[in-house]
Amino acid sequence: MIRAEVNQTLLESGQRFPISKLSKILRLVSREVKAKKYTVSIAFVDNKTMRFANSVYRGKDSVTDVLSFPLTKDSGELLISYSRASRQAKKIKHSAEKEITFLIIHGLLHLFGYDHEKSKDAEKMFSLQTKILNRLCL
Repeated sequence: MIRAEVNQTLLESGQRFPISKLSKILRLVSREVKAKKYTVSIAFVDNKTMRFANSVYRGKDSVTDVLSFPLTKDSGELLISYSRASRQAKKIKHSAEKEITFLIIHGLLHLFGYDHEKSKDAEKMFSLQTKILNRLCL
């Protein structure tokens, strides 16, 4: 089972991601990736922090929506830019909560070794991502 520690201190109260929804996401992803015991730290960060992390760790001097950092075989970290996610949600006409749900699932799959750099890997990752989203009725 995946357990999460969440830091939402930078978010206003109306922007907070519901812990009950996060628990459901963690259960579904755990089942799909067969996670026995895994801890993930999820932090909502500002664009300046996200740009810095993306530059340092990926060599890309730009803001991105989510970054995944595997730490050990049993732990990892996700950084999420709420403002970037919110902008993306408006652009595709759905809620910020739905976009963040997508980003959490996407980031978790990266922590468990899924990738989308090659088309066959992308097909596998996106298929599983869609399966989980459908189970959440999104």
